[in-house]
Amino acid sequence: MYKINITHILLFACCVSVSADETLPIDSAAPTDGKPTAHTVLTIDHAVSLALSNNPAIQAAETSVVQQRHLVYQVTRKPNPTVGYLASEVGNEGQAGQQGVFLSQNIVRGNKLCLDGHVQQRDVSIAAHELQIRRFRVESDARLAFIEVAVTQERLKLLNRLQTSLDRAVGTVLRLVSAGESSLSASLQSKLEAQRNAMRIQLTENQSTVARRKLATALGRDTLNQPVVAAVLLPKESSIDIQQAWADVLVTSPELAVATSRLDRSQWKVRREQAEPVPDLQTQWSIQQDAATHYAVVGIQLGVALPVRNDNTGAINAARADTWRTHHEIDAVRRSLRQRLLTTVGQLQQADQQLKTIKGELESLARENLLTTQRAFALGEASYLDLLNAQRAYIRLSLDTLDLYQQRSIAESHLQTALVQATESSNAVR
Repeated sequence: MYKINITHILLFACCVSVSADETLPIDSAAPTDGKPTAHTVLTIDHAVSLALSNNPAIQAAETSVVQQRHLVYQVTRKPNPTVGYLASEVGNEGQAGQQGVFLSQNIVRGNKLCLDGHVQQRDVSIAAHELQIRRFRVESDARLAFIEVAVTQERLKLLNRLQTSLDRAVGTVLRLVSAGESSLSASLQSKLEAQRNAMRIQLTENQSTVARRKLATALGRDTLNQPVVAAVLLPKESSIDIQQAWADVLVTSPELAVATSRLDRSQWKVRREQAEPVPDLQTQWSIQQDAATHYAVVGIQLGVALPVRNDNTGAINAARADTWRTHHEIDAVRRSLRQRLLTTVGQLQQADQQLKTIKGELESLARENLLTTQRAFALGEASYLDLLNAQRAYIRLSLDTLDLYQQRSIAESHLQTALVQATESSNAVR
């Protein structure tokens, strides 16, 4: 892989007094005094931390996990016994009859309670994996919003530098026109270029405002005024092995984990439904005092339901069908992840290839063309329109390079969050 210096994208010289080797560096140093404050720059790691700690959807998902764990305890509890008063033969021969108490207990058979616990435990796993999906989604939202803020921030630096030079060039050309050394069309062209760039600045400022509002919302803030550390746009030297990346996705993807847990749950649900026809044992014990004989009378009752009319076949077959459904759901999730991985890696490799071309060929050509045109203009061998065209080509290349950095950063963000899609589809890799 090749090394890329991101300051190159801000190399710009758009008038005779500006050298083509000047740079507009992107800040790459994080604050050294701990966590950023309102008066320091914001790093992407701190932004992600704020987003994860301030998001109510994550807190709701965490509560859901706790809820499911309590239900595991509840569904495995045995039924409560019943105790009560029992009287029979009351008034027989003017006597009080038989008076006493009874105790009844339903004994669950077929290992139903344990099976209920296994089913509910899978609901805990599903809730935990869905919590991880929510975390990755919030992190992805924060990362993509941060990248958008960083890109618009650096684009504004570049365009403002260009605007300063264009405004200076407008005055220079006006003086040349007054001296008869340049044509009126050159003056009009310089004004047009300055106004067009001013429009681009206005558009970028609006985009920056929207991006900052989105990032502030992701961080749980009302506003975001501090600058961001644009070092997030710095490409990391790495070689992506598609097979290894796919193996990593299979291990780390919470979406696939949810689908697998649902299949596991459906399989335990089949076992639970198969145990349902096993009748529970209904028991009752009683002891009474016979008022006539003063004898103690003991009663014992045992009973079971006969599964002759309902053997739970419908519920068993439905659970089996759900098992097949969840099995196909795993295949669907795998295909979706595979498609997202191929798209993301393709975008990453495409950006790398184009950046390599720019750094290896186009950048040097654009810089040489600009310097040559500047020297020719100074010697009177090139018109101002020629200089404007050279400047336009150089700045366009710089902006294209910045867009490629954004594309690459977005792709890397998707890989870091296990390909979990962001909340807004507009943040997808373009």
